[in-house]
Amino acid sequence: MKFDVLVVTASNEAQARGYRAMVAPLVGALAEKILVVPDPGGKRVGSLGSTVGVLKKLGDVSKSRVLVCHSGGDSKRLPAYAAIGKAFVPVPDSRGRTVSLFERIVANMERLKLPKGGVLVVCGDVAPEFDFGSCDFSKGGVTGVAYYDSPEEGSRHGVYVPEKLESKVGVGERNNSTLELQLKTRTSHIGRDACPQASTDGLENRPYQVKAFLQKPSPSAAKSAGAVRRGKVAVDTGILWIDPATAKKIVAAGWKVGDIYDEFAHELLGGFAPFHVNVVPRCSFFHIGSTRELLARLGKGREWVEGCAIPRGEMKLGGRNVVTFVPRELGPIDLAEGECLTCLPVGGKWLPIRYRVEDDFKSDGKWEKLKLGEIMKRVDHKKLLALRKAEDCITVELPLRIDFAGGWSDTPPICYKMGGAVFNAAVTLNGVKPVKVRVRRLAEREVRVESVDLGKSGVLKSLAEIRAPKDPHDWCALVKSALTVTKFDFSHGGLDIKISADVPKGSGMGTSSILGAALVTALERVAGRRPEWKRVASLTLALEKEMATGGGWQDQIGGLVPGAHLVVTKPGKSQDPRMSRVSPRAEKAFSKFLGDRALLYFTGRKRMARNVLRGVLAFFAENPDDIACSIVRRLKSDAERAFKAVESCDWDSFCSAVNDYWLSKKALDPGSTNPLVELIIARMAPWISAVSLCGAGGGGFMFVVARSKDAKAKIKSVLEKHPPIKSGRFFDFEIAE
Repeated sequence: MKFDVLVVTASNEAQARGYRAMVAPLVGALAEKILVVPDPGGKRVGSLGSTVGVLKKLGDVSKSRVLVCHSGGDSKRLPAYAAIGKAFVPVPDSRGRTVSLFERIVANMERLKLPKGGVLVVCGDVAPEFDFGSCDFSKGGVTGVAYYDSPEEGSRHGVYVPEKLESKVGVGERNNSTLELQLKTRTSHIGRDACPQASTDGLENRPYQVKAFLQKPSPSAAKSAGAVRRGKVAVDTGILWIDPATAKKIVAAGWKVGDIYDEFAHELLGGFAPFHVNVVPRCSFFHIGSTRELLARLGKGREWVEGCAIPRGEMKLGGRNVVTFVPRELGPIDLAEGECLTCLPVGGKWLPIRYRVEDDFKSDGKWEKLKLGEIMKRVDHKKLLALRKAEDCITVELPLRIDFAGGWSDTPPICYKMGGAVFNAAVTLNGVKPVKVRVRRLAEREVRVESVDLGKSGVLKSLAEIRAPKDPHDWCALVKSALTVTKFDFSHGGLDIKISADVPKGSGMGTSSILGAALVTALERVAGRRPEWKRVASLTLALEKEMATGGGWQDQIGGLVPGAHLVVTKPGKSQDPRMSRVSPRAEKAFSKFLGDRALLYFTGRKRMARNVLRGVLAFFAENPDDIACSIVRRLKSDAERAFKAVESCDWDSFCSAVNDYWLSKKALDPGSTNPLVELIIARMAPWISAVSLCGAGGGGFMFVVARSKDAKAKIKSVLEKHPPIKSGRFFDFEIAE
């Protein structure tokens, strides 16, 4: 649900000037109209005063859906981004892309079911995550959103006292038991990252009338006010929906200053307008309020480097470092453990500011000592943006895929003639997504390429070199092909590309196709295009054709789309994959089943799919006595049967489909197995329910389903004590989200 107008508030005109520079590239992409509204007279008027100012500027909102993002703070505790504001800190979105926190907030709020006219007010330093579809904003007046958490957490925020809980709960043992069930939680905190897990049984998806609103009440005060129920309180998320009639009334009231979560809440309780709240059972927050949180959330506790023109090789970092907005002329950089550096373009020069991770800048007086309040008013935001754009780094990480049934039916020309059906799943390997691509813009007209796992690097100087016919044995062929199919040119400078795939070669897990898909995704993002999975899958297929290696569509789709899914296409040269993901309930059960009984074993034998492809396609083209087509029909049937079995949690049927898939692959290509593979299977035979080699077969990874947990342990013990080949080993895997 798109907003017609987005508004960012600022504390003064200087801050507003910086925010306008930040939102300018987003106009048209996030909304057709994005406004930045400073507090009047350069004086802070609070969130209520700034809301009144925004509503005056907007006028009638009865036919416009407006989002107001309050961002008037100084960001003192986050000096790395104080010049651009917390709302524009780079963060990952739900697809793994790097976006500003503001973009993530907007994307989240677009998931709410809002009326066609009115104003949604949110905080600009935090992106809440909850069941957006369960909230109801149809009531007149003002409607907030809260979530259940502990009184201790409530003591740091606003707390609602919903009328319904006061009036209808606690009368009789049955009601008490129901609420107790609703409020059982598990809570995790990182900053304000509270994520209570509470049952929604019995909760109605409608807003409750607000009886009281408390500001940072102590646990005892919350209890005295009747806010505590079964150990939990309704904590404010900072989200308020204001209907058009109330917005008009607010403008008429003309408040000059005040806090919309304090003074305005009390006005509402006094009868200014109807006041309701949606109370969701769980909520988490993406919030970066300090250097410590920045390092923990974005730098994994080690380092965070962003918006810098200095190559990483010219940075000597001792650990726990934050480095932002450093121009080329201030390099190289040498920072000790815990040291941080940011630079501000002021008066034609770059002003370096060194500090430590522990420095607060708010309570320790460093903000005032360095006169940063005045300096921030003179920052040249265009230079900051130019530096960030030059750095413009995109990182894509993708999982691998396991094909449970249906492989080969996705490969042209087989799928052109018969259509395809594959049941597979995106999986992590040893807890990580093994395929990684990083693409960064360069001012120079060249493409620098590094393959981490191959230990090779090179520089592409011209489009002729990139677009020349590809040699599949060239280590750089995949990168050249990806650049070709995404129509890269040097009109905006060059690129620095780093690729890696931390998985044995010839794994059968779709690695090369998924690496191609990750690279295409990154290149599409750098070019400013949205990498929708069907488009990326199609471009990856074109990439493999460009490389002259051939291939189907299931590998890249398996890595691009989370979870377990059945992907089906109809016959025809224009393949339009239709994806059916396993339901959440069944996928959870499937994950447990795999964790209890499944194994992933690297056979130690490497085999490349392209070496098998020619033989399979030749057999299909010949199709003696319709055998090849019959096998493909069985492959597709196996895939659909496996999907239905998982959806119904029928593990015996799933194992049967996997076994039949293995038989079908061997019938299509006898080279799918060999003496080593058969030896491994024979050693496991007494304890297995299903087995198949991933991908083309002949080596790589083997997917095994044991008869029980004990049988799984026995298989691991046997193969680890008596390995058929020294390089054989087990890998942990999980379905990837």
